[in-house]
Amino acid sequence: MPPPPAPAPPTVPPAAPGQPVGHLGVQVTTEDVALTPAYWNADSTVTTLRVTVTNTGTAPELVRLGYTLPAGLTDAGTPGCAAAGGGAYRCGEWATAPGARFSSTVQVRVSGTAWRAMPLSGSVEVTATAPGVSGSTADNEGFAVLFPPGPPVPGISLRADEVAFDIGGGPSTLAVRLTNTGAVDAAGRVEVVLPNGVTVPGLPAGCVGVTATRTRCDVGQVPAGRTADLRLPVSATPEAQRMAPLSGAVVGRLDPRSGRARQMQMSFKITAAAAGATPVATPVPTGSQGVLVAAGQGGDDSDGLTSVQRTAITLIAVSGLLVVLALALATTSLRRRMSGSTPDPTPTPTGTE
Repeated sequence: MPPPPAPAPPTVPPAAPGQPVGHLGVQVTTEDVALTPAYWNADSTVTTLRVTVTNTGTAPELVRLGYTLPAGLTDAGTPGCAAAGGGAYRCGEWATAPGARFSSTVQVRVSGTAWRAMPLSGSVEVTATAPGVSGSTADNEGFAVLFPPGPPVPGISLRADEVAFDIGGGPSTLAVRLTNTGAVDAAGRVEVVLPNGVTVPGLPAGCVGVTATRTRCDVGQVPAGRTADLRLPVSATPEAQRMAPLSGAVVGRLDPRSGRARQMQMSFKITAAAAGATPVATPVPTGSQGVLVAAGQGGDDSDGLTSVQRTAITLIAVSGLLVVLALALATTSLRRRMSGSTPDPTPTPTGTE
């Protein structure tokens, strides 16, 4: 986690008289809680969630951090953080300078039965305030809890690719591969469980909606040593994309004509480049909701243009002037060549009589 809080809460000195206090801005990015195959051999697993916080404003800020863990996950003793109920944890307050960035880790314990509830996702939230600046600014980002394929079962293999929504936010595709590694043919079935806000807009042949978040697909007979491929269209609401990364789950099942059925499951990651993408002059972070500037901190641009827009207009004007100047020089040079005197042709000598 961030450095342990000092005995007394840190403070940020106010700006000197007559000095602008600046504006607020903060951004948080997260990595996933990714479990290895060793998870299947343990009663519980302690792993880490890496968090990076950046002061994107122009004022010294006081930043608070909190995170919410899904069912089956608990904090494993992260310094400076305490439970706040409902799976939420709150950490201390830290002073950050403009542009400052720090990364830290949250210690997380994943129970040995958490996989039964997959897909699992959590979120991290940060808020920032500053003396002399009204209001506050905040940012949040989700993280996925990724389980490896399992529990390990002989005769079956399962693989699901990451789902990525591009900047336009349109539908994407989930690719699943169910492999029969056994010695006899078996009927294959795949169930896909999606988080809230992520749905299957059109069901392919052989697929049915079991619930609002669960889809079941029969992939037919899977011969021994062969693989069945399933491609499922998925879409996500802007709110779900704003909370990305999220996670979904896939359950694969093989039923041979004789012998016991074989089943395993795994989780997959869902990412989104942006939510409700609209062209803007100011770059917006794509890994999260981005910086939410406090009300009243939009700047004093009386002409309605941002500094980026004004800079772009200036560059365009300068480029235009350079083009005009180049044309003028070329025209002048051409006129000089055309108006200059040219020597008469040398007469050809003629023979004497």
